[in-house]
Amino acid sequence: MTCGAVGLACGAAGLHLTELDCATSLILTSGAAGMACGAADISIYYIKKEVKEFVACVRALEIMSSSLSNHLLLSLQRPSVSTINPNDHAAACSVVPSSKRRELICCLATFPCLLPLTPIMSYLPANAMPLDTKEYVLIKQEVRKVLSKAKAAGVLRLVFHDAGTFQLDDNTGGMNGSIIYELERPENAGLKKSVKVLQKAKTEIEAIQPVSWADMIAVAGAEAVELCGGPPIQVLLGRLDSLGADPEGKLPEESLGASGLKKCFQRMGFSTQELVALSGAHTLGSKGFGSPTSFDNSYYKVLLEKPWTSAGGSMIGLPSDHALVEDDECIRWINKYADNENMFFEDFKNAYLKLVNSGVRWNGL
Repeated sequence: MTCGAVGLACGAAGLHLTELDCATSLILTSGAAGMACGAADISIYYIKKEVKEFVACVRALEIMSSSLSNHLLLSLQRPSVSTINPNDHAAACSVVPSSKRRELICCLATFPCLLPLTPIMSYLPANAMPLDTKEYVLIKQEVRKVLSKAKAAGVLRLVFHDAGTFQLDDNTGGMNGSIIYELERPENAGLKKSVKVLQKAKTEIEAIQPVSWADMIAVAGAEAVELCGGPPIQVLLGRLDSLGADPEGKLPEESLGASGLKKCFQRMGFSTQELVALSGAHTLGSKGFGSPTSFDNSYYKVLLEKPWTSAGGSMIGLPSDHALVEDDECIRWINKYADNENMFFEDFKNAYLKLVNSGVRWNGL
């Protein structure tokens, strides 16, 4: 691994020369150009070789959180300048003492081949298609032609039912387009309409370029969120489709309590915070959480009111929604998102990107 790649990793991770000892400082001085690239979000087109080495660095660094890794990879694949969430930086740097961070950087510079890749980073696509390509623009344009606010909830549900089969322990399921083979299952009732909507766009796209169902659904879900007032989410391309259905019984059941939900999401590699953030997608649709076509933090505000405890509100939400507000760990995040919509948007975006990259087989890998 080159010194420039180490500098790139350090620059993107927010590590500073003042934190490092003399030996590490020497390494970073040699890789100053790499660190500058990491800090300035230089386009992947100009540093392809460094990016591949950087991804290896990030996969080896156990101090990096999944949401930060998503942000770093996305920022390296576009020329615009962006910033890392301070909370992510603090979390990443607080997990390991500064002395250990020094050792990690030195080891990465000297013995990269000896370091194992961390499983939680397995969803990072080293060869995924950049975001500013004509292929990506075409998919977004065609999806917007067939998508409306009234159809947004169904399309977003399609994402969760395709990616929600992921199992971290054996790396099965995930965002692989297998949902098109699973539409007759009871838990997927109603999703045929959403597939039919996207099929129109897919046919138009494939007259010009190939596109997988997995990419179509991932991009369409992101467009549904933005169309309804949610945060813009840039989705990487390059997913390969499954040739058949995923095993049954992998999706979280609507009747699960908070404990069961947390265990289910842990098997998918998601934290309790990510569970609560992703549950905010229920703000879209007809479950009674505010306007059915507005993506906002109404879901959390309604949860805190517990309207289902009264006779007139018994139909609001699912049992799994009701269970979240009764859990001490979940309620902490519910309160935060009810008070701060921007925080919800940022955390949802990061969790969504992790979800649509879960279990993916990438084209060219």
